Amino acid sequence: MKKNLTILGSTGSIGISALSIPTIEDKFSMLALVAGKDVNTLSSQCLKFKPRYAVISDTQMYGELKDNLFGTEIEIKAGPDEINEIASKSSDVVLSAISGSAGIEPTYQAINSTERLAIANKESIVVAGSLLFDKKINKSTNIVPVDSEHNAIHKLLNYTNYKNPKSIILTASGGPFLNTSIEDLENVTLEDALKHPTWDMGKKITIDSSALINKGLELIEATYLFDMSHKNITIMVHPQSLIHAMVSMYDGTTLSLMSKADMRIPISDAIFDSENAPIFGNLETSDIKNLTFCDLDNEKFPTITMAREAIDNGVGSIITYNAASEVAVENFMSKKISFLDIFKVIKKSLDHSKKIKQKVLKNNIEHILLLNQKAKDFASTIIDEAL
Repeated sequence: MKKNLTILGSTGSIGISALSIPTIEDKFSMLALVAGKDVNTLSSQCLKFKPRYAVISDTQMYGELKDNLFGTEIEIKAGPDEINEIASKSSDVVLSAISGSAGIEPTYQAINSTERLAIANKESIVVAGSLLFDKKINKSTNIVPVDSEHNAIHKLLNYTNYKNPKSIILTASGGPFLNTSIEDLENVTLEDALKHPTWDMGKKITIDSSALINKGLELIEATYLFDMSHKNITIMVHPQSLIHAMVSMYDGTTLSLMSKADMRIPISDAIFDSENAPIFGNLETSDIKNLTFCDLDNEKFPTITMAREAIDNGVGSIITYNAASEVAVENFMSKKISFLDIFKVIKKSLDHSKKIKQKVLKNNIEHILLLNQKAKDFASTIIDEAL
């Protein structure tokens, strides 16, 4: 019997990868496909997969989506409120893949309405992890990470039935600027930052990766997902992106998980039952002959250090790290600030957060979202005042 699947963010890189998995139509019936503004891609997906609901965030696209799907039995909806409503509908599996802060509330709404929540939206865990992993709030939903690094740790711990690792190593490709000097970073362009060496991703996550913001977010995610202090989590640069994570045990052994740089692999693990998982090609011996590793240059990429400081300073600073990085990346993508200005925006925002020490109602989604918006507004003010 097929399971119901809701994809929040079906037209993004994760959503498109999920829908390209060869056996997805055999194992799932689409309850809902949700998109932001890409009405043409959403329309094509709906005509192929025939979900019960098609939802687009941009209300101005409602008419076009309705016209495109005229004659089908698909129910058309539009707007953030409708997305939240769809996310809260009972579904066997929900894939949370909306990019940025826009994915936080829909992800929260899916809690207790789905058996399995596959999270690709980093911001949901970073900003609302105190809610998603609170057993008093989340009573029935199994959260499975989609990020290749966290999914690798998740699989390793499941394989070994081990729940208490000694330490974790998250790998990082190093992005397009791994071998670029700090001085040369002054002049890198948006086009340079979008040339990721190993992964094919959406624009925002690609820029996050070029600045290693994504590793700061992933560090924070790992503390929630695996209930571990950030002091026991290391970031190691591994340009080939074939070893996704390592887990050290107390018996002196360290396990690693290797696979091709193909996001369909962790997505499949997150949404399929193990006995129904699709078959993908394994690495060949030729793939692993020249694996290399190096330490992270924290001076050139200060985002990891800032993420650790945010964790130490509490949930308010964690929310600020996410919000400031999102605003900074958006403004870099709009060519309003330089690449190195991204780091300045995050640092100034974190300094402000530490100074005001704002109280956080950790179990209140409205308050958390309000603080996230306030932090985004403050970061925007920094940019408006020319840093």
